[in-house]
Amino acid sequence: MTTQKLPGADAARHGAGGADLAIMLAAHRAFRRDLARLARTAAAADLSDPARRQSVAAGWELFKHELHLHHTAEDEVIWPALRPRLAHSEHALSVLDAMEEEHSRIDPLLAAVDAAFAGDPEAADWPGERRLADVIDELASTLTGHLAHEEQEGLPLIGVALTAAEWRSAGFRIARRNGLSEGGEMFAWILDGAAGEDTAATLATLPPPVRLLYRTIWKPRYEKTARW
Repeated sequence: MTTQKLPGADAARHGAGGADLAIMLAAHRAFRRDLARLARTAAAADLSDPARRQSVAAGWELFKHELHLHHTAEDEVIWPALRPRLAHSEHALSVLDAMEEEHSRIDPLLAAVDAAFAGDPEAADWPGERRLADVIDELASTLTGHLAHEEQEGLPLIGVALTAAEWRSAGFRIARRNGLSEGGEMFAWILDGAAGEDTAATLATLPPPVRLLYRTIWKPRYEKTARW
């Protein structure tokens, strides 16, 4: 049984099914945005300048942190919630296995970029080139490939397996695990430079008091730090 043949897959893929995937898709856009910023940094930034190096480091560290939170939430909350509901579908279970396996490929790539930023000579052996741009390119290729695969086959399974209420419950569980401060930083990061319609769609998933926190506290606090 393929993902496409499971009921509701198309609606879930586009965030229009019972499970509202607006935040998941917004996070994916933010990862792609920061990968582009990272690539531009490797191509043009003067990392010998301490102030420039500090701003790049701030952007890179937050990117890694948000990616860790995102993948941890998927591996420890979202995918485990789907497995019992999809036990009848060998294909669906293979997709979930692939999502977790693809996550495992990312950490070594992050470490390689860290090493290249630090000027670690060992970075020259990974992935076989001597320039920071090469390890960033490998990370970008692998992560964007994973995001596309997840959007095509992984995220639709959420709408297939969970009701809207169950999906909201999973979101609340993730929010409680991360805490209010982490959540505030996440929303400010996700919406950094986002198009107006994307910002509106993301904020619409939040209750009015939380939207007020974003506008009056989280966004201004986020903007105090120079990144990239």
